[in-house]
Amino acid sequence: MSSVKVRFAPSPTGFLHVGSARTALFNWLFARHEGGKFYIRIEDTDRERSKDEFLDEILSSLKALGLEWDGELVFQSKRTDYYRQTAEKLIQKGLAYTDGPAILFRMPKTGKVVFEDLLHGAIEFDLEAHPSLAEDLVIFKSDGSPTYNFAVVCDDADMGITHVIRGDDHISNTPKQLPLYEALSFKKPVFCHIPLILGPDRSRLSKRHGATSIRDYLAEGFLPEAVVNYLTLLGWSPGNNEEILSREALVKKFELKRVLKTGAVFSREKLEWMNGQYVRKLPLAELTDKLIPYLQNCGYDKLAGDRAWLEKLVSLFQERVFRLARFPELAAFFFEEVVIPSGEGLEELKRDNRLKNCFLKYADLLESIPDSQFETKIIEEKSRLLMKELGMSGKEFIHPSRVALTGRTVSPGFFDTVYLLGKRKAADRLRRITKLI
Repeated sequence: MSSVKVRFAPSPTGFLHVGSARTALFNWLFARHEGGKFYIRIEDTDRERSKDEFLDEILSSLKALGLEWDGELVFQSKRTDYYRQTAEKLIQKGLAYTDGPAILFRMPKTGKVVFEDLLHGAIEFDLEAHPSLAEDLVIFKSDGSPTYNFAVVCDDADMGITHVIRGDDHISNTPKQLPLYEALSFKKPVFCHIPLILGPDRSRLSKRHGATSIRDYLAEGFLPEAVVNYLTLLGWSPGNNEEILSREALVKKFELKRVLKTGAVFSREKLEWMNGQYVRKLPLAELTDKLIPYLQNCGYDKLAGDRAWLEKLVSLFQERVFRLARFPELAAFFFEEVVIPSGEGLEELKRDNRLKNCFLKYADLLESIPDSQFETKIIEEKSRLLMKELGMSGKEFIHPSRVALTGRTVSPGFFDTVYLLGKRKAADRLRRITKLI
C-alpha cells in the first residue's frame, strides 16, 4: 500500500468552481495513480461566510464528478482545541506569545525560506528582501479562531499529508507555513503548486467569464465524464496528443511531472466539443433517460409520445447535441402544435408561386399513406414521385417543405423529420402555411 496521502480543502463560502474542481481532480488522480489516499478537509473557520448550502453543493459536485474520498470528512471548526493546544506548545517554547486574546508566532527575521517545489523546482524567499514575511504571524485571532496558515500546517501534519497539491496562488503562503513546520518539528510535505486556470483574456478565470461553478455546468447538460476529461487536460498532458481519455486511462497515465508550468486557458467551446464526443458514445436508451428531465423542465414530456418514438427522436439529434440542455430547443418543433416560420422564411416561401399547390398536394399525399406504411423509406419514395409529378427538384421541394414543417431552414434528415412529426401534424402544418403565403 502506498504511503501517499493528499487532501482537497475547500472553504464552504461559495460553490465549487472550475479552478477548485481541477485542484481536487489533480489530487484525486495522483492519489489513485499512486494507490494512496485522498481526503477532504472542510476549512470552515470563517464562521460568518461558511454556509451549509455551499458545503452540500461542494460535496454533491465532487460526487457527481466521481471524486470519491477516503475516510471521514475533516472539519476545521471541530478542531479548535487541537489548534489551541498546539499554539500553547509554541508559547511554552518561547516561539509564540499572546497579544490580548490573539496569539502571534515569532517569525525568523533574517535568512531565506527555501523549499523544493515538485513542479517549479527550488523556490526561495529572502526575508530581508521581503520584510512583510518577517513580521510576526497571527496564529490565533482575537475572536478565538485559528488563522488559515496555522490551521493548515497543524492539519496537514496531523493527517499525515505527504503531498500538498494546490494552486500557484498559494506559493506566497508557503514561506509563512514552513517556519511553523520547523518550530513544531512537523514533517514537511512535498509541495506542488499548479498553475491557475485562465479566462480567454488570459486573466484568472472568474465569474465574468461566464458560468464557473461545476453545478452550473452539470445543470447545462455537460456530462461528468467529459468535465473530468476536459479539466484534467487543463494544465496536464498525457504526452501523445490524446484528448478523449476514460477515467481509468487518466488514473493510469497521470503523473505530476507532466503538469504544465504555465496557466491553461479555459475554452467553453472546447468543453462543448468534448462533451459532444461523450454524448455520441452514450447508448441511446441512456441518453434518452438523461434528456427526459430537460424535456420535463420545458413541459414537453407530456407531448413526447411513446418511448420508442422518443428514442428515435433522440437518435436523430445525437450527432447534433453538445449540451443536453439544448435538446428541447433543437427539437422544439416536434413538440409544438403550431410552428410559424420567421418573417424572412415566410417571404422566401411567398416568392415561389408553386408552393401553395405543392404543400396542399403534399398534405394529401402524407394522409394517404396507411399508418402501417408510414415510415421514412416509404415517405421518401412517395415524396420523390410527387416531386417528379410537380416538376420540382429535390432542393426546390425539400427546402421550402422543411421551412413549412419545422419553421426552420435547418433540421435533421428531412424524411426522418416528416416521419417523426407524424402525418396528422405534418399535414396540418402544410395546410396552415398555405393560408400564410
